[in-house]
Amino acid sequence: MEAPPTEDSINKITTAYGGLRALYTPSVVAEAAHLLDALYETAAGHGHPREDRLGRLGGLITAAAEATSGKYGRPAAERTPTEIVALQAELGLAFLDEGLTPAASQVHMCVAVEPLPGGPRWGWDGHVGLAVALYADSGWELMVNQARTRVFTIHAPGTPEGAREVAAIVHSILAGDLEDPFRKTAWQ
Repeated sequence: MEAPPTEDSINKITTAYGGLRALYTPSVVAEAAHLLDALYETAAGHGHPREDRLGRLGGLITAAAEATSGKYGRPAAERTPTEIVALQAELGLAFLDEGLTPAASQVHMCVAVEPLPGGPRWGWDGHVGLAVALYADSGWELMVNQARTRVFTIHAPGTPEGAREVAAIVHSILAGDLEDPFRKTAWQ
């Protein structure tokens, strides 16, 4: 079993991802932090200490963050319709496990849920929840459950475990525990 990534690397990756216009699951953050630890180890073997106070290793943070998130923003090969339907079913079950109420999707190929009481609301009447799409050539895509909406990629594995992480993020947004990306003003 692999040792967990260092807290320092987790914090640096979380900070790097924090200013970007996307969402990242804990497993993606951990994977990027593992890669960053490995890059720091390699750099140390070449005489570049991890604690470089001049910031000369800052590019390693960017490299680890981008290389890892890139794996999950778009699949290496297009998914088949059977794979998409199976992952959407996993997401629907994960939403139920999170205590979320399914909703009729207003967006093609989405799994949608109702807003939670006391949480943020969307739509002109404040009764619209969120939806997540997964297409043949995309990662998990979060949107407001309406025909016209902005889209935010959730970088997560295209697996049942990834579906559970996506559902947890959606629940956190609906509960108001995670910043609402549709209202965030500081995107880069």
